[in-house]
Amino acid sequence: MTKKGPVPGSEFRRDPVSGDWILVASGRQKRPRAKVAHRDRLSSAVKECPFDDPQASGNGVPLLWLPHPKRTGSGEPDAKDWWVWIAPNKFPALRPHRDCPQIEGDGSYQRMSGVGFHEIIITRDHDRRVSEMTPEEAETVLYAYQERYRALQREPCIEYILIFHNQGPAAGATVYHPHSQLIALPIIPPDVSRSLEGSRTYYAAHGRCVHCSMLDWEREKKERVVYENDRFLVLSPFAPRVSYEMRIYPKKHESRFENADASDRLALSDALSVILRKIKKTMDDPDYNFFIHTAPAKATGPDYYHWHIEVLPHTSTWAGLELGTGIEVVAIPPEEAAGALRAAK
Repeated sequence: MTKKGPVPGSEFRRDPVSGDWILVASGRQKRPRAKVAHRDRLSSAVKECPFDDPQASGNGVPLLWLPHPKRTGSGEPDAKDWWVWIAPNKFPALRPHRDCPQIEGDGSYQRMSGVGFHEIIITRDHDRRVSEMTPEEAETVLYAYQERYRALQREPCIEYILIFHNQGPAAGATVYHPHSQLIALPIIPPDVSRSLEGSRTYYAAHGRCVHCSMLDWEREKKERVVYENDRFLVLSPFAPRVSYEMRIYPKKHESRFENADASDRLALSDALSVILRKIKKTMDDPDYNFFIHTAPAKATGPDYYHWHIEVLPHTSTWAGLELGTGIEVVAIPPEEAAGALRAAK
């Protein structure tokens, strides 16, 4: 029997793409908590910051740097004019190698060398986040993402490229200065694999992209839509993994983030900065992650996939229920989260 609307108290919801179940348990908001006097915050003086002058801090020659979009003056810009600076991560999770890794057996187990690329994407201003940038400044950052994506996409060992941004210590950031990261992998990670398989299955059954069907439904219902402009839609997903999770989708079907043109990037920078500001105001400036899910690097097409950005504020910690079942427990129903964020100016 199909329910119309959310069930008060608790409700299991299934993600239509991945097939994962989550539990919306609004009663969890009322459970007792120890009082927290303050939240830890990263801080760093400019003179102590490793990213304020990346070259002087030992980051070497940049892989790519871009000037500020409003740069004026004659002549060629030099590296002192940078707005975005991209360099190899000094503490990489993966390392480049001339040979592609091979799966090796080890008794009942398998292993493979940690080959790939790990890069740091730094913006110039020591204190200004993406949410506080002008649309043109944020568009330059998105363009830099695309440029490095396209460069690494051609590497023979690379199967998937993830671009992500950690804001605050709870989100994994160890440096205060705003920055993003790119990691190029020799495998397709499991979360992406589930999303790809779910998209492929829906397309085979219905002849249409599952995300496009979702967007049509959300625009008709309106209860989970938070913001939209002429090219992008921001919504609180039906089955979120955390409270106040947001997803940003291009309205026009497109499998690949790297194909977005300048007009798309400007519209995306607007949508991203608006939702980050709304989250900051509504949730008292939480730490958060955002990342880009796009088609695999070597895939042709695929017509069934729809690229998007996921924004995950840090609102809770996994405990026994989550760890023991793998089911995320969400205390704020997405309809309630969407309403609160829509109201934030």
